[in-house]
Amino acid sequence: MVKIIHTGDIHLDAPFSLYDPRKAQARKNELRGVFSSIVVYAKTEKADMVIISGDFFDHGYVTKETLAHINEQFSSAPDCKFVIAPGNHDCADAKSPYKKAVFPPNVYIFESEELSKFEFPDIGVDVYGWAFTSPQMDKCPIEHYVTVNPERINILACHGDMLTKNSHSCPITTDDIARSNCDYAALGHIHAGTEVKRAGNTYYAYCGCPEGRSFDECGTKGAIICTFERQSGGIIKTDFNYKRFCRRRYEKLSIDITGADGQSAVINAIKAAMIKKNIGSDTLLRVTLTGAVSPEAQLCTEKITESDIGVFYLELRDETLPVFSSEALKDDLSLKGALFRELLPKLESDDPEVRKTAAEALRYGLAALSGSDVIDF
Repeated sequence: MVKIIHTGDIHLDAPFSLYDPRKAQARKNELRGVFSSIVVYAKTEKADMVIISGDFFDHGYVTKETLAHINEQFSSAPDCKFVIAPGNHDCADAKSPYKKAVFPPNVYIFESEELSKFEFPDIGVDVYGWAFTSPQMDKCPIEHYVTVNPERINILACHGDMLTKNSHSCPITTDDIARSNCDYAALGHIHAGTEVKRAGNTYYAYCGCPEGRSFDECGTKGAIICTFERQSGGIIKTDFNYKRFCRRRYEKLSIDITGADGQSAVINAIKAAMIKKNIGSDTLLRVTLTGAVSPEAQLCTEKITESDIGVFYLELRDETLPVFSSEALKDDLSLKGALFRELLPKLESDDPEVRKTAAEALRYGLAALSGSDVIDF
């Protein structure tokens, strides 16, 4: 039996866009740790090979420390083969670390945009693939039916785009996958990942990124564990399982807090929504608050912290609107009425951003006129 770990789109040393720079740096360090976890798993489970289907690095951001770290990881698993198919973000151009750095002998890197292969007779595997040599690649190298060795387990390792027609990131079709004639196509480029599918006799999947890097990459992330076992009659038994490797996950919640009268009510609403989605302390969470609340309610959303709700990182967006008696405020002769009448054209604007700003101004203004603390925002 041959065991292969399929990963990719790690983007080592890519910057993280977080409001807290300390946590952004911590996330960069954790990204290295995710690759280390994959290598540890490979050693523990005695994997024969790790395939990295492109964008291992985030081009232009690779540090000497990161190169030293990954070489240390490669060297720590000498019995495991690491096959890399450079992608559009870590293309194998003249400035690439793939060209400048020296890697251990168990690391195999595709260097050409032409289809080529590495042969591993000791484990009965041939790996076909290619490399981006510039950030753009307009054509898939699989132009004809590929003649493979039927006595081997044949794998295609590559970076490319099956979702966008006429993509500049190596457009790949299901016909291309079928023409590869491989047992499995280990694809990279689509960070969300996909289920294992089949084209002709070839199974294929996008592994997705092993660690989310923004709120565009929500949910748990990991890699695909593939096993291949040759049976009588030349039949190859395959098995594919997804394993989580991410240290943390990004999640987004939209919560209706209509009727909330204070900060504790907001916190309780967030916690209740977190329980439903099994969100815990490993999460980077973006919460959007919606609904209608009293203009005089002191929600204090700016003061709600990660520790209040038990997450690693929190972004909170208040998009609630005030509920009020417009007729009463129109006729109110006090400063409250004057404030309302001044803001009314903006409260009724066709522009949602104008309405939102006016609603916030009304809420804070009415709170101040009622003698409540005014929150600095």
